[in-house]
Amino acid sequence: MNLHHFLYQQALGKDAPPASDSKEWRAAVDYYRREMIAKDLRQHLGELNLALSRCNSDQSLKGSGVSTAVAATLEAAAPEYRAGLWKQHNQGNIAWIESVKPLLAKHGAALAKELARIYQTAWPSEPIRVDVSQYASWAGAYTTLRPTHITISSTDPGYRGPAALEMLFHEASHSLIDKLDDAFTAELKKQNRLFKRRGFSHAVLFYTAGELTRRRIDGYTMYGIKNGVFENGWAESVPVLEKDWKPYIDGKIDLATAVRRLVEDYGVPRTP
Repeated sequence: MNLHHFLYQQALGKDAPPASDSKEWRAAVDYYRREMIAKDLRQHLGELNLALSRCNSDQSLKGSGVSTAVAATLEAAAPEYRAGLWKQHNQGNIAWIESVKPLLAKHGAALAKELARIYQTAWPSEPIRVDVSQYASWAGAYTTLRPTHITISSTDPGYRGPAALEMLFHEASHSLIDKLDDAFTAELKKQNRLFKRRGFSHAVLFYTAGELTRRRIDGYTMYGIKNGVFENGWAESVPVLEKDWKPYIDGKIDLATAVRRLVEDYGVPRTP
């Protein structure tokens, strides 16, 4: 799974030198550049990532469900990776995991309970698999569903310290928001409006996980504010979320009221 993501990253860097000059490595990078990087890691390659995750560190991909071409590419590049950069990448992954464990032990159960309450959806009964990788897309992390599977970067500076806690629960929240999305769809239709920016429920995810983390860690600034996610993705949304969504988080209004207000304040009339 780490090799898959690293080759994807290598293939994106057209002007960067390859990690190895061996013909096997160059062939693997060329294959990823030709066949893979045009595909989104989450939308188009999510099933591949899950299959590789289940293989752990197996020496062979036989019987894994991975296509013959991809399996041959990864198996050819794997010896070079194991002998070279894998040790460094694995050490970084383990260090990231160890750094977040105390935060999860202290805050994880409470955050899961709060998010389930807010999204009115039961927290998954089975553990959510999280794979840590040196690279995990341009965003630093992504989640695929059914089953919920999180892949997160150990090297992205935005995903370290308390932000690692926030973003783990942000990613997990993707499995909880069907009811919220349905409520937004119905209310937008009722008011004949559209949100100013697409994917507004994602802004709600950023705000909710960030606000809950901020309340538990003194001096913490939520990821979406610190890294310009709201400003770049949903301009002027933070004041609206503070006004319309925060009271719902606090239990002062119900979900229907919060959704109605968000559509009123961050929506625009739908044009014919």
